[in-house]
Amino acid sequence: MQYFTEQINKIDELLIDGDYTEAVNLLEKILCEEPDNTEALRRIGIAFTELNEQEKALKALDYFFKFDSQHSEAIEAYGCSHFKLGNYGLAKKYLEKAEKLNPESSSIARNLGVTYNQLGEFKKSYETMAKSYNLNPWDYRTIYALASAHIFYKRYAEAEELLKEMLQMDIPGDFKKLAIEGRIKIESKLHK
Repeated sequence: MQYFTEQINKIDELLIDGDYTEAVNLLEKILCEEPDNTEALRRIGIAFTELNEQEKALKALDYFFKFDSQHSEAIEAYGCSHFKLGNYGLAKKYLEKAEKLNPESSSIARNLGVTYNQLGEFKKSYETMAKSYNLNPWDYRTIYALASAHIFYKRYAEAEELLKEMLQMDIPGDFKKLAIEGRIKIESKLHK
């Protein structure tokens, strides 16, 4: 049991660090020995979602739901997989369910806000992204999503402040590039 706990802790660290491929390798070893291991099933579903292997994610999470259909993190991953497949209505359904189960999750709120945006529900999108930011103002993904919502509503000063804040953080290069591009775009609008 202690070895399993150590493995799960190591896998959780890999997931936090974004090393999804290595996490999947370890999870597959666990699932070869214990195909019904819910801890591994949920985590591999999440990892596949992040690796853009949506069909594998949905399959793993469908199986996980046979054991636990009310796990907010798994439901969030299920919604995100549907989002990445372009199934925005299904994404909304599952993300709203996840939010009901865990209303204090900034990640769920952010993903739901992005989904509302894709569906043209801009007011709900903005409100949900603001909620996400209030829950976790240190998440660069949330900061970028809210800055984008500010830009949509022509609240350029608020967007610029968020993007400045984001650029002070240690963030992945692709998000740093997005923040820089966003600041360049709104600078001309602010300083006319």
